[in-house]
Amino acid sequence: MPPVIGAFKRSLLVRLSLGFALTLSGLVGASGLFLYSSIEHIVYTQINRDFINTAKLLLHKLDDDRLPLDKEILDVGEHFSVRVTDLASKVVLETHGMDKKFPPLCLPADPGDWLWTQGPSTPDHTPRSLRVRYHQGWVQLSRDLKPEETLLREFFQSMLALLAIAPVIGAAFGYWLVKMGLKPLRYLEDEAENLRPENLGIRIDSHRLPTELAPLSLALNHSIARLESAFARLSELNSDVAHELRTPVHSLRLETEHILASGHLPEAAEEQLAGMMDTLDHMAALIEQMLFLARSEDPAHQVEMLPLDVQDLLDTVQEPFVSLAEESQITVEISAPPGLTLRGNATLLRRALHNLLANAIRHSPPGSTVSLEAASTPEGLTLAVRDRGEGIPKQFLATLGQRFVRTDASRSRKRGGAGLGLAIVNGIAKLHGAVLRIESEEGVGTVAKITFQEF
Repeated sequence: MPPVIGAFKRSLLVRLSLGFALTLSGLVGASGLFLYSSIEHIVYTQINRDFINTAKLLLHKLDDDRLPLDKEILDVGEHFSVRVTDLASKVVLETHGMDKKFPPLCLPADPGDWLWTQGPSTPDHTPRSLRVRYHQGWVQLSRDLKPEETLLREFFQSMLALLAIAPVIGAAFGYWLVKMGLKPLRYLEDEAENLRPENLGIRIDSHRLPTELAPLSLALNHSIARLESAFARLSELNSDVAHELRTPVHSLRLETEHILASGHLPEAAEEQLAGMMDTLDHMAALIEQMLFLARSEDPAHQVEMLPLDVQDLLDTVQEPFVSLAEESQITVEISAPPGLTLRGNATLLRRALHNLLANAIRHSPPGSTVSLEAASTPEGLTLAVRDRGEGIPKQFLATLGQRFVRTDASRSRKRGGAGLGLAIVNGIAKLHGAVLRIESEEGVGTVAKITFQEF
């Protein structure tokens, strides 16, 4: 399907605008045709009435008053020319110059008392004549209809011009009218776009919508209320489960440590218990991450924001990873302009950058460099972690930042990942009104960016 046709079928605004244009064109065309036909009928009816009234006046002068055939007979107005002939069709009297415009008519065998004729027409003249009988011969009334035809033709051309521009005017006016009519839908769109876990208690104001959309706003409000209730139950479940799991996991770890500390165990048993300790540590870390996500999505959770020096922030983020980077033969570099500041929570931002830096070091080859960067861009202040690792397949980029999403489940589990690290970074970014973006190319590397629009 061509893109234009596809856009036409999908766009309500385009369809209604074109429908309005076609409707207006049809109305203008029909109205113009009716008006033209009516005017044409009125004009020619009036002309025929003038012919008949003038002919009756002449007959009254000649038959009733028996006036002599002189120039007074020819005085019937500027529009008509008069010719008087005897019974043998010989011209007795006529208007000056009439023979050039209106030649004498050839009578049929039985012409009757009244005879209408048309033409012959020329580019400059459209003759119409009426020949009537009086007691001594015939009286011919003639008139040139060219002025009326010209007027009607100009009116018709004007109507065609109006019909030609009517679709354009109709489309433009229809587009504006429909766009104004769709404003309430844009209000609904904005309200839906602004829905966040922290403001699910907000409802759509039906008083700002037309009557026809009031049922839709009520339905949306009911859906938001159900979503708010479900989200609250989900957050509570997440927090409750994490709390309930933390105590038994901690107890199991203590028991395992106690068994290991007692000694006198076979080597195989010690290896199994050490593996259990690693698994319990992994579960404890996972539970802490779940608790953090539950707290970060709680609408009542408030974060204290303070001015932070970006250079100091990146230095404190780098310190815990110096030894790990040396063991992995990886260099961690910091790049930030002096004097750059942002408003945020230092603890949360360090945690977010720790997660990103740990991922970068974990997936970087020995001898490579991982960069901690900060820059002021047109989009806002950006904190970035860049590595030169294996990269991330494109099919995973769209889902990164969601819970329990891993690019390689077996590899992540082996290296201690649970698929919550980027979800935590994404949650911290949202708490700061920032956006997390992941850009990656396989074989080249990955850069994770946190962009603050207000800093």
